[in-house]
This record gives sequence, C-alpha cells and structure tokens, in this order.
Amino acid sequence: MFALMRSDWERMWKRKKTLISLLIFVFIVGFDCFFLNMQKLGAFDNVSTVPLGTENFALFLLKEVSFFLVLIIGPMLIIDSMNGEYTTGQLRMVLIRPVSFAKLFLAKWLNLAVLLLLFTLVTFAVGEAFGYAFLPGADTVVFLNPEHRYGPVGAFFYCLTSYGLFYLILLAQLSLTSLICTLLPGVVLSYLGWIAAAVGALYVSDSLGFLLMGMDTVFKLTAGMYHNPFYLPLLMCLGSGIAVTMGIWQRRGWTK
Repeated sequence: MFALMRSDWERMWKRKKTLISLLIFVFIVGFDCFFLNMQKLGAFDNVSTVPLGTENFALFLLKEVSFFLVLIIGPMLIIDSMNGEYTTGQLRMVLIRPVSFAKLFLAKWLNLAVLLLLFTLVTFAVGEAFGYAFLPGADTVVFLNPEHRYGPVGAFFYCLTSYGLFYLILLAQLSLTSLICTLLPGVVLSYLGWIAAAVGALYVSDSLGFLLMGMDTVFKLTAGMYHNPFYLPLLMCLGSGIAVTMGIWQRRGWTK
C-alpha cells in the first residue's frame, strides 16, 4: 500500500498542475492577507462583523480562500488525478501491473487528502504569522456568537477547530468528486458534474449545504448556531463516496 502511495505521490508532483496550483494558491493567500488588512473588519455574513486582530485573522483568511479550494483548485486536482490520468492513458500503464484497483484508488484518495491538508495548513500558517506580525492583539475577542468571549489561547483553538471542520468538508468533497469523475467521461464533464452536485445539494437538503457553503456552515457550527445535522451527512458523503467509488474501480476494466 505504501509503495502505491509513494508511486502516485511522485506522479502527482511530476504533473505541472500540482506545483503551479500550489504556487498560485500561495499567491492568492498572500494577496488576501493584504486585502483583509486594508479592510480592518472580518465579516461572518452580511450583518455580523468584528474588528480584525491577531487572534481571528487566520479564520477570516480561510473564509477568503475557501472559494478557491472548494470550487477551483480542489476539484481540479482531484479530477486531474482520478480522471485525467485515465483519460490521457497514464493510468493504464500503472494498472497493467498486478495491483489491486481498489487499493490504487485508496492510495490516490489518501494522497489527495494529504495534498488538501497541505493547502489548509499553508493557509493557517500564513494567517497566524501575518496576524501576529501586522495586526494588533487583544485580551479577549468574540466571534459569531457575541455571548462567548475568548482569550488568545481560546481564540487560537477556536480557529484551529474551524480549520479542522473545513478540512472535513474538503474530505467529503474529495469522496464525492472522486465518485463523480469516475462515473463521468472527461475532465470537463467531471468538473461540471461536481459543480452541479454541489449546487443541487442545496435544493436536496439544508443538511448538505456545507458542500457549497462550507465556511458559512463552519461559522454557525462553532458558534452553536447551526440547526441542521452536520456530522452524519458529512460522514455519509465521506464514507459512501469512498465505498462506492472503490467498488466501481475494482469491477471496471481500466486497462481496456
């Protein structure tokens, strides 16, 4: 299993899209840092805002870049790995070897999970560093729920928890996008399929709104204001996506 992960990890970074996506993302994170610093306010929604400071800057930086991770960079990297390799014929060269197709999918999924974690950690590290370097600190801060106040340590773990919840949403997206691009032919159709699924989920159930409105869900969840089921729908998306896609990979004739 480790050999499969290492082989796929090497192929992932040999594709220029991966490194270019990371560099573009770092540029976007840096640009949003200066953009937020000029605003001086962090907005939870159209009504609720708080002054930006050392303790909450990383949280609002995640809000600014979450759009790129959910709708652009994340799906692009997932589809490129899961569908692009098959479309270009690269995957056939791997699958002619005596390896389990299901294990290869799992190796790809785990590598992509690590890659998404890297993007998330970059955002958190830059947000914390920029906040401590350029913004004023405070003895206590409030987030979406004004009834709760947090000191510097509490605010740090509040932001860290928010990042963790957002990362879980990215993993659910990874599982569903993997399934979609396994069922649909071609990279473009797969990307449009993911967008359609994310938007359509809003009309299916409010509990699936986190797929498209991730940070809005995270803000309300950490403030105790989220009134829909979260963990069960998320785990269902995560688990069913992996299980169904792994089953399809195991049964499909990839080398034909």
